[in-house]
Amino acid sequence: MISGKPPTGSRNSRNPCSAQRAPARTPSCIRIPPGRDTLRRLAEAVDAAVLDRLICAWLTTLLEVRTGVGLALDGKTVRNTRPGTGVDVQLFSAMRHDTAVVIAQVQVPADTTEVTQIAALLDPVDITGMTITADAAHPSHDTATYLLKRDAGYAFTVKGNRPGLLTAITDRLPAAVPALAAATHTEHRNGHRVTRTIWTAPADGVDFPGAVQVFRIRRDTYAPDGQRVSKHLLHGITSLTCTATEIAAHVRSHWGIENKIHWIRDVLLGEDHHHAYLGTVAHAMAALRNLALALIRLAGHTRIKQLMERHHANKMLIPTLLNAAIR
Repeated sequence: MISGKPPTGSRNSRNPCSAQRAPARTPSCIRIPPGRDTLRRLAEAVDAAVLDRLICAWLTTLLEVRTGVGLALDGKTVRNTRPGTGVDVQLFSAMRHDTAVVIAQVQVPADTTEVTQIAALLDPVDITGMTITADAAHPSHDTATYLLKRDAGYAFTVKGNRPGLLTAITDRLPAAVPALAAATHTEHRNGHRVTRTIWTAPADGVDFPGAVQVFRIRRDTYAPDGQRVSKHLLHGITSLTCTATEIAAHVRSHWGIENKIHWIRDVLLGEDHHHAYLGTVAHAMAALRNLALALIRLAGHTRIKQLMERHHANKMLIPTLLNAAIR
């Protein structure tokens, strides 16, 4: 007689809903990256100051040692990052002119400004033979004396916040006429013609440590029809004995820290829209963004947006990028 029950031990005798399935095993050759929440907790827990110092020290080892290379100093406010103090996080950075790589960065204490953080920023960096460039917030006796003791030069722009120094500079410069200019440079950019003219003079008698020359730079921008659309004038002081063309190049390269670092972190990497207000997350994430930009530039890339889009679509390209950066 044939029974209607399936034989004991047959596949149909078990309820598939109650059966315990063996856990899926990931092949040993596959690595699964940590999730977003894990990375956030890590950024909250890490000592951002130490992380930043280690990253910058490692990046410095990848760069060629060059005498006279420029080092741009500038501060940046990271929006939406008030960690209970009512003040957004302030970061103070140093970027090499030649590579656009940040080699030092510190967080500015909430009760002070970046002007007081020169030593904190530059003490870990070998600045011997470098030319330090900074905006009009920094030309002070203390800063100039510190740089000279570290065997570094400087090229500072000076504005109305230092009226005595500005007057001493303008009194020594020749009239701002083309016939008395030390050098002129013209370039075409986005259909416009940009002309930069520099006048220089000895800094004899100027009460400023190590001052050798004073300068005036005028930038005129002309539309395609030849009409001038803007004129920008700035003055400065430097310890350099180099030519006027080299001084102008240092001043122009200084603004790379705004265009090549701060702007990209804000616009392409969304730094100001990342509400990183817990602990030292804002500082830690800024350090990692600087690292990413440095590796991209060291790999020889300049079209940052296009490269990021391409690597986001195909993450298998990232190892090649890293290998090219640290070769």
